[in-house]
Amino acid sequence: MKTTKRAILLAVCMAASIAANAQSEQYMTPCEKMELFARIDSLFDGYIPVRRVEMNYMEAALQCGDTATFKRLAFRVVRWKGWNPLVFYYMDQYKFLKDCDWWPELDSIQRSIHGRKDYNYAETLHQMQQEDQAARRAFHNRSLTPAEEDSLGRRMHEVDSANLVKLKWLIDTLGFPTWDRVCSYGSADAWLVAQHMHPWFQYGYVKQMRKAVADTNADPSNLAYLEDRLRTGRGLPQLYGTQFTSTGENNRTVWQCPVADIKNVNFRRGQMLMPLLEDYIEGYLKSSTEEGQLDSDTPLTEMGDDYVRYYYLGDQFSLLPMDMQQGVTDAVAYSDTGDYCAAIPIFCSRFSNHYPFVRDLKRYLECLLRSDCVGSQYCYISHYEVLERMVLCGYEPDAWLDSLPDTLTVPLRADYANLREEYLRYLNHEDDAELAAALVSRADFEALLRSGKNYHRYELDAWNHAYPMLEKMTDELTKGDYEEFFALLWREVERGNIHAEDYAQLYDHTYYRLHGKDWYGSLAASDKHIRTAKPKTLNERRRAACLPSAKLIRKEIIP
Repeated sequence: MKTTKRAILLAVCMAASIAANAQSEQYMTPCEKMELFARIDSLFDGYIPVRRVEMNYMEAALQCGDTATFKRLAFRVVRWKGWNPLVFYYMDQYKFLKDCDWWPELDSIQRSIHGRKDYNYAETLHQMQQEDQAARRAFHNRSLTPAEEDSLGRRMHEVDSANLVKLKWLIDTLGFPTWDRVCSYGSADAWLVAQHMHPWFQYGYVKQMRKAVADTNADPSNLAYLEDRLRTGRGLPQLYGTQFTSTGENNRTVWQCPVADIKNVNFRRGQMLMPLLEDYIEGYLKSSTEEGQLDSDTPLTEMGDDYVRYYYLGDQFSLLPMDMQQGVTDAVAYSDTGDYCAAIPIFCSRFSNHYPFVRDLKRYLECLLRSDCVGSQYCYISHYEVLERMVLCGYEPDAWLDSLPDTLTVPLRADYANLREEYLRYLNHEDDAELAAALVSRADFEALLRSGKNYHRYELDAWNHAYPMLEKMTDELTKGDYEEFFALLWREVERGNIHAEDYAQLYDHTYYRLHGKDWYGSLAASDKHIRTAKPKTLNERRRAACLPSAKLIRKEIIP
């Protein structure tokens, strides 16, 4: 019977899981582990595509005293593009090789295949990785004061900025760090450093890494991690389930960021030579607890497909009181009262991992321009980076940009065409065209929303220009159907497709037309002649819709 491609991929996934368990289970002897690896080896007719599994297999054979199997594997691994011959030279357990009759032949193969690798390049990458990790390990100390955290944060930002310049220069000068150029260790060091670089650098890095993986010249699992990091950074569900976020005091709750099509996640992980998601999650919680990053009783909760409360209100299941949570709503409230020094670090912390709505980015940029306290705040995003993120949200230059200082507008306008091209390149153009066509007709739009598919705004440009068309649709609503229509819109708010304030304004526009009052207070805030329905519960409704308290409402400072 022929083995299907899907069965092979699942076998790869299971092989990685079995190998991981074999390494972690203390009750298994080296010989028992080797028997497991031998079964994995037989699945692939003497070729294990997961190289770290093959190395574990070789190590188990060595510990078990099976010299014949070790020799066979040694001759096999040295032909791997990512092999580093220095392993056999400097690691103590391999010193016996120098006395073997077959060592000259093995060493000759190593030298002929890997003699031209750039080990100076690899060493430079390793030093960069060491600096990157040292800057982050410093945060593991839970007794740090706010001042110490601020100092360490700035140090980490300095290291990342220096590494960005250095890594870009290395790639431009010496080439992309593939296995056959810097071995698997150097390639892994470069990948780890790239994870903490600017998103636009990461896009270019991923593009080159995809080609390297297709040429079996880079680790596909590392590519999966970086792909997921980029997706979650833009507010998209991840593909492989590699990303987590901690919430609550002392990180007592861990959220697994949303995974697209989670039913098939292990198949996708198998394609990238990764272990089963269930095993990965178990290992993540165990290692994070041992390292002191999580408490021993830390639960894991899957984050749903909605971002609204996580984005606007902080973490809704946080153990902190609601009034202490620091979401975008808090930053908006501070900015609207002119307390820019309080708003900036909140905006900064929320936007460091997500590309939010243009409306909020404008507020953030306004805070940066008006504040004189940026230098003393926990803030690492420059004015220009905020404008870059606006382009990522589909923003196109308008009168508001013209009102900003030339020092901001000149660099953006110079790079706008390239930034816009990058933004459009990552869109789902087929779905974007479908959404744009549906927005012309209320019936088509409602049918599209009821289809159940998530037309995510971070993949579609049409959402960025939808408000005027949605406003026209609300003009057609009657007392009998407006609630149903807004129920559909609210689901899109929860998914992060429509801004909560846009939803509230559309609702108030409709409610005022039908009932003579507004519901969320957005019209009353700008026109004292308009009254709000049920004013005693207004703040409860606003909080439920992720809006600041009515006491803080005033006209936006951003036109």
